[in-house]
Amino acid sequence: MQVFINGQAREFDKPLDIDAAVKELGIEAQVCAVALNESVVKKEKWSTTPLKENDRLECLQFMGGG
Repeated sequence: MQVFINGQAREFDKPLDIDAAVKELGIEAQVCAVALNESVVKKEKWSTTPLKENDRLECLQFMGGG
């Protein structure tokens, strides 16, 4: 299955949901917001929102700094 994550095509061998994709990317969920096909998905729905062929997932990480 091909999914575009932050603009780059990624291949996955098995179906996965948003939560599994975020973990696969090594992103800490506490500092991340996700949009699926240009719609923001609340964190509590990540594990019940499956990704489909050619979906576009944008993961935005929050960073602190000065």
